[in-house]
Amino acid sequence: MLQDIRDKSQGIVVKIIVGFIVVTFALFGVDALVNSFISSDSVAKVDGVEITRTQMLQGAETQRRQLISMMGGQVNPALLEDNLLQRRALEELVQRVVLANQAKGLGLGVSDAQVDAYLLQAEQFQVNGQFDQNTYLNFIRSLGFTPLAFKERIKQDVLIQQPRNAISGSEFVLPYQVDSVSKLQSQERTYDYVSFSLADESENTSVSDDELKAYYDANKESFKTPEQVKVNYVVISSSDFYSKVNVTDAELQDAYQASISSFVQEERSASHILIDTADRSDKDAESRLEEVQAKLKSGEDFADLAAEYSDDIGSKNDGGNLGYVEKGTIDQAFDDALFSMKKGELKSVKSGFGYHLIKLNDITKPDVPTFASKEAELKQGLLEAKAVDALLTAHEDITDLAYASDKLDIIAKEYGVDVLQSAYFGRDGGSDEVTSNAAVIAAAFGNAVLEDGQNSNLIELNDDQVAVLHLNDHKQEAFQSYEDTKEQVASIVVQNKAVASLRVKADAAKSARATEWSSVEGAKRGQDEMTSLAFSLPHPNGDPVIEVKGLSNGDLALIRLNKIDAGSELVSDDQKLVYERYLNQTQASLSTQGQQDFLKNKAEIER
Repeated sequence: MLQDIRDKSQGIVVKIIVGFIVVTFALFGVDALVNSFISSDSVAKVDGVEITRTQMLQGAETQRRQLISMMGGQVNPALLEDNLLQRRALEELVQRVVLANQAKGLGLGVSDAQVDAYLLQAEQFQVNGQFDQNTYLNFIRSLGFTPLAFKERIKQDVLIQQPRNAISGSEFVLPYQVDSVSKLQSQERTYDYVSFSLADESENTSVSDDELKAYYDANKESFKTPEQVKVNYVVISSSDFYSKVNVTDAELQDAYQASISSFVQEERSASHILIDTADRSDKDAESRLEEVQAKLKSGEDFADLAAEYSDDIGSKNDGGNLGYVEKGTIDQAFDDALFSMKKGELKSVKSGFGYHLIKLNDITKPDVPTFASKEAELKQGLLEAKAVDALLTAHEDITDLAYASDKLDIIAKEYGVDVLQSAYFGRDGGSDEVTSNAAVIAAAFGNAVLEDGQNSNLIELNDDQVAVLHLNDHKQEAFQSYEDTKEQVASIVVQNKAVASLRVKADAAKSARATEWSSVEGAKRGQDEMTSLAFSLPHPNGDPVIEVKGLSNGDLALIRLNKIDAGSELVSDDQKLVYERYLNQTQASLSTQGQQDFLKNKAEIER
């Protein structure tokens, strides 16, 4: 397919276009050519600093990718609509310019070295505690940045964060504020309540056809068949690249060595008797060691001698036992001696700690799998990783093919996949994995696909699958008939009448002598839903406070708040620290937001 495009590039029209490019380069330079294809018209100006449409669109795309990355399939498709993303992106750009101008006005700056240090230490770019270039590049590519653009973005982030850190760092909380929160949290309330069942009331509620028709006519806008689309689409997976990548023997060997490197090395179980030279001379230490060796030869027990002679307080009472150790974990001289011994052998050696008499108890070696047993697994892993990289590399070509054609056949042929067709689905998505994807839904209902009849941009379904879609059919939103909605209308009208009836009963029960109240003494905040509603009532001022509240299941509750008491439980210091941190963070957030609003209101903004 790509060769076909190259062949067709020899036509007269293409030569004319190339000629235009050459002349433009010669007369005006590369900037003129770039500006002729990329719109840079201003969408806003903040204190003289222009924000271009290109910046806004890039910001919107970055936000879209971030939402998908953070929330995956759980993101609400409405959040990915172009107009919403562009408004949010513009607002963010305005705020960034305002904050950047403030930082520059304060004489603040950020060096390239600071940015590099930040990126090297960022956990999301690390593998096994070390900065990983591939992880870094894949991350910034997923957000639509080039390495240079991403570093500039980070530099601006660090710059505008400096005055915000100064503001939040100056916040403090006074003890009385913590005490006030503690008292509120430990407060107890005494109340009475009566509950009214919505389910029971609904069973005894009847409605007429006239009531149903009247409700339908008054709320016709609520009964519509939602707008729906059907799309054709192609899905290109990393597995489609298996036949295009190879795994070499050298790569397999490297992978094998890496896989077995995690296995524990040979371990040796040893015991020792340490004669410390910190408080005695080498001569005295050697004499003491000879005394131990002589007693061992005469048949005395090593463990008993360790308890009597060893200066290692960590092991002397355990027979001198050091447990299993790996090579390179103890003093070099001790290490060399231990790993040159045979099982059951005794050897003396001098280390930086003093003189040791070492006894080798046991040797264990790891059960390392053979290359042959791991080869198939390693090959599949390398194949999958290379296929994912190949798919990532192909993103640009797939995007180009999607843009160059108004059909999907070319992409399908190039990558050996089928053009598939979805069922109809609305803005809340379909039932399958593709049409329930938030990015797919946003693209299907986007202007390019829905109104202009173009292919969508490349859509990343997950780490190893991408899709491109094209509109097949579009059904406009339409009113549902009364007959089709009668059952739904009846359910709504019955519930509305039942709630209204319950509210009348609850109001009447406020002053009725026959009302049977249930009482709760000294309830604590958050212990159940009824108590949470009681805590939402204002303080009684003399007479009890009585209000009707709705419960989560639709029932109504008549609550009478009688008394509020300070809690009897003492608040721990740890809990007070939690309150202090919460108050500090809240005040810091309010202060930084207030400063941002002040700067924005003071700035000269043209949109």
